[in-house]
Amino acid sequence: MRVWLLALLSSLLVSVSVAATEIENDNPYRLLEQVAEKTFQRIADERDKIEEDPDYLKTIVRDELMPYVDNIYASKKVLGRYFKSTDSDQRQEFYKAFTDYIVATYARAFTQYDESKHEVEFLNPKQIDEGDRAVVVETRVIEKGRPPIRLDFRVRYDSNSETWKAYDLVVEGVSLLSSNQSEISSVIRSRGIDKTIDLLRNKADEPISLDDEVDVPGQSQR
Repeated sequence: MRVWLLALLSSLLVSVSVAATEIENDNPYRLLEQVAEKTFQRIADERDKIEEDPDYLKTIVRDELMPYVDNIYASKKVLGRYFKSTDSDQRQEFYKAFTDYIVATYARAFTQYDESKHEVEFLNPKQIDEGDRAVVVETRVIEKGRPPIRLDFRVRYDSNSETWKAYDLVVEGVSLLSSNQSEISSVIRSRGIDKTIDLLRNKADEPISLDDEVDVPGQSQR
């Protein structure tokens, strides 16, 4: 998968540090569209700061992305069958390490993002019923001279925060959450949960450079 595409994917999941009234939290379709527009603008406005300090992208991701990503739900899905074989402390450490890894992964993806080349088209939203708790938001990534790329955003309603949060992206039929689960499960199987947590932490702490590429933990280490 091209790295710039991951930047587009992550930017569509971000939130903005504005009053809640500016974002339609009751409609996941409009939510994603609004936050995408605002985030693209922030990246463009702070391009000079990013060029000076690429690690600043981690700050942007933490501030703007993570409040509207259901990182705990995603972490549990990635942990999968190993959930029951871990204790409470290990789970909490895994949630933290995986979240930090996602922050770093998205930040590295943003190094390849060019707001002057990429556009996102939101397809016609469906009507949200009162009892709906999970939806799929369909979009297309448009770049001149290339065929559109299909993206399906899996979004669920978080009753604790009373807002919609994204937890998975399906790119041309491939689930990124499932891919992460497969890779990380392989590392847990071969190294154990504690060393997997350490690996995720190390990946998250690596400094960012503008020519970074996104990798998956365990691919080169196994």
